[in-house]
Amino acid sequence: MAEPGRVPRALRLCRGCEQFVVPGPAACHFCGGDLAELDRAHAEKQAAIRRAAEALRDALAARGIAV
Repeated sequence: MAEPGRVPRALRLCRGCEQFVVPGPAACHFCGGDLAELDRAHAEKQAAIRRAAEALRDALAARGIAV
């Protein structure tokens, strides 16, 4: 348990194995994944999801369906 008043170290989420890792190393020490590459791939997936959701909203709105 952390000492009272001590601020815990910030951790980084590995997008490959979903484990929290200490920032700094380029690779996750759990799965060995390249953290920067995994972050980039995750951001691309999130952007694709946002675009698909927007396209769905637009298609529904064109048919007069409120969302």
